[in-house]
Amino acid sequence: MFGPNISTVEGSDWQRQRKLTATPFNEQKSSSVWSESLRQASDMLQTWTSYGSDGTNQSAEDVRTLAINVLAFAGFQKSYPFKSLQQTDTTERTLSTYRDALAIILQNVLILLVVPSQVFSLPFLPTRWTQVGWAKKAFKHYMLDQIAVEKQLISEGKAGSGTLVSNLVRASEQPQKPEEKRFDVSKAHKPLSTDEILGNIFVFNFAGHDTTSISLAYAMFLLVAHPEVQDWISEEINFYLGSEPDPTSWHYATTFPKLQRCFAVLLETLRLYNPIPGVPKHTGPRPQHLTLSDKQTLNIPPNTLVIASLQALHTHPRYWGSDSLTWRPSRWIISSSPFPTTTLSTEKLLHPQKGTFIAWSEGLQNCPGRKFAQVEFVATMARLFKSHRAEAVPDAEIGESMEEARERVISVVRDSSVELLLKMREPESVRVRWVER
Repeated sequence: MFGPNISTVEGSDWQRQRKLTATPFNEQKSSSVWSESLRQASDMLQTWTSYGSDGTNQSAEDVRTLAINVLAFAGFQKSYPFKSLQQTDTTERTLSTYRDALAIILQNVLILLVVPSQVFSLPFLPTRWTQVGWAKKAFKHYMLDQIAVEKQLISEGKAGSGTLVSNLVRASEQPQKPEEKRFDVSKAHKPLSTDEILGNIFVFNFAGHDTTSISLAYAMFLLVAHPEVQDWISEEINFYLGSEPDPTSWHYATTFPKLQRCFAVLLETLRLYNPIPGVPKHTGPRPQHLTLSDKQTLNIPPNTLVIASLQALHTHPRYWGSDSLTWRPSRWIISSSPFPTTTLSTEKLLHPQKGTFIAWSEGLQNCPGRKFAQVEFVATMARLFKSHRAEAVPDAEIGESMEEARERVISVVRDSSVELLLKMREPESVRVRWVER
């Protein structure tokens, strides 16, 4: 859409791009993601509690807002206040910022993939399509300006801005190491072109926003339907953070590794409701030999597309037990203690058999932004469920009970479809209220 990127190139070109694009995903960036996720989640929680017993039916859209705000800050050092769609008047939805352009692009990816760019400049198009055309141009212009600024800073010998663009440009401009020149002459250091930088910025935005926001929405609804799991993660959060009511004191390096139950909610949600139903792999110009667990070897012809079905793999009873279709985050927690009685401090995450859980793909071409998504998810869970719980709002018109309301939430989760990514069809049919514990 914007240029070649690590999702579209292969071979040595992919190796070059992967190396140059790995720089932005480091522990310093994870700390930034953590802090901004906590801030956005705090604002979102304050908004949600203000609705009182009526709750909100915009949970899925609101976590999209949270995800794009975190992305804007971590990637481009642009901080936006959280504002729920339910609070926003139609006349306020202006199209003036980078975030606005990116939001429109992400909501209309399928249109942009199939419709030629020149069509969007036609005078008789509906307003929505005109906005999509504006968004694509605005996003590209903004990125080009950022690239130009960063290259100017490099030429002046000044420090970078710390943005995603800055990291990509500077990684690309670094001279090749002597040992690389000596041992890998055939693959001389070639910087990312402007189109490659644009292409990778877009794919990071698309992958980092939609998949994370969809996972948050599924997890939120599943937790609403399972209050006992809310209590389970709240117990962990308060075990480690009970004496620290101020989220700004929850430091990434010391807090994130401890919240394994929150992490388990993400893993279990991805196991059953991964936004990406299948992982595509390609053999390339040469045949590939795949050795199975029973030592049988499959010979896959050249130029063959192979798509691993995540749903089939992640729900196979052989690997996940007789309750493989049940959402049960506790399956991911085991004890490191040799004694029957365990405590939270002795809990650790289950590491499933290699090849049985590939939510972020596997091998060399795994997802470079997996840590980004994990940190954002855990921070959001910690902030929301430390001192609050989420409840389904029963439909009073039909005399619905709380138990019936929870069952309805489950039916909404199961009523999902794939439109590029897996999504719930009607998340707005569920109202959720947030109350203090």
